[in-house]
Amino acid sequence: MPKAVEAIYENGVIKPLKPLSLPSKRLIIYIEEKRFSKLIDELELEAGEDVDRSIDAVRGRGDEGST
Repeated sequence: MPKAVEAIYENGVIKPLKPLSLPSKRLIIYIEEKRFSKLIDELELEAGEDVDRSIDAVRGRGDEGST
């Protein structure tokens, strides 16, 4: 099961904010997830949060009564 760990990336090193109960030399995989609106912002397009709202609505998770 995946586990989320808060950490700071500094000078080429990922530093967990809390101690981890892992064996020494355990391989860790870093996966960065971004909201679609953040990717759009990085591309300097003008869609923003409306895109996430639209995607959530299509997936059935949107606000039923909002416009």
